[in-house]
Amino acid sequence: MSRTLRHILLLACLSGMAVAATAESATTDNYPTKPVRIIVPFNPGGPVDAIARAIAVKLTQQWGKQVIVENKGGAATIIGWDTVAKSPADGYTVLLAGAGGRTTLPSVATLPFDPAKDLVAVAAVANSPNVFVVNATLGKNTLPEFISYAKAKPGRVNHGLSAPGTVTQFVATQLSQGAAVKWEDIPYRGGAPAVTALMAGEIDLLTADLGAVLAMEEAGKLKVLAVADTQRSALLPKVPTTSEQGFPKVVAVNVYGVFAPAGTPKPILRKIADSLVQITAQPELKEQFAKLGLQPDNRGTEAFESFLRAQTAQWAPIAKASGVRIN
Repeated sequence: MSRTLRHILLLACLSGMAVAATAESATTDNYPTKPVRIIVPFNPGGPVDAIARAIAVKLTQQWGKQVIVENKGGAATIIGWDTVAKSPADGYTVLLAGAGGRTTLPSVATLPFDPAKDLVAVAAVANSPNVFVVNATLGKNTLPEFISYAKAKPGRVNHGLSAPGTVTQFVATQLSQGAAVKWEDIPYRGGAPAVTALMAGEIDLLTADLGAVLAMEEAGKLKVLAVADTQRSALLPKVPTTSEQGFPKVVAVNVYGVFAPAGTPKPILRKIADSLVQITAQPELKEQFAKLGLQPDNRGTEAFESFLRAQTAQWAPIAKASGVRIN
């Protein structure tokens, strides 16, 4: 190859790189140019739905384009995850969901997509500890009191959860094993219907995000027995942790974040992540989340992805050993 030809090819390559860089910058600067959908894999009314709607308002204000929340509940969140996994990778359809879709769902279900390959983590937005809660009319105030109650009714105690095959279920399994008590798990399609079932007396115990039950606890209709965290919640400072009540290994904090289809241009992912990190740092959102029993979580892409890997290592073996299967 002559020096002249090599020179021409080099110039063409550099020109192509420059054009690509310019196009990438333009993509970032212009995005979004139309409404953006946030898919929530639960029915309306639960904590994930509330997070999504709060985030949508803030993004709409920041971007000047409408951000719409669309609920696609059912099939243990698989429908929502699958919808986004198979959406165009252009940044106009994203998912807001709990980390369990990456950390436990693949271990308990045959999925029509690969969460680790077909979707990318963008950023975390909120977190909430799991809590164990009963109907206030039951008259139980601590975990030991409820455990004694359950042991006195073998085979007749029902335990509810917002979805099967989730960290919420497995932390409850850890409690039942540690307490040597059995109950029947009854899954619901989200936090809101599970709370309704507890209020109606359909179940005896509920494991849920603090955000799903805080309002009813404050109203005196539900009683939170324990917070499944290493420290007490500032929102319920009088409620002891699971560790304080003799169950130090029963710890689970749900982290909610945004995911996008794999292949979404990196400049768009960066813009979404940067916007989310800015939004979750706002005092107004912190106050809004506190009313929902949530804390803002402003981990960006790398920190969120690192968390997901650590959680998968922690919960996937437990999920597989549980024998739980979602069809």
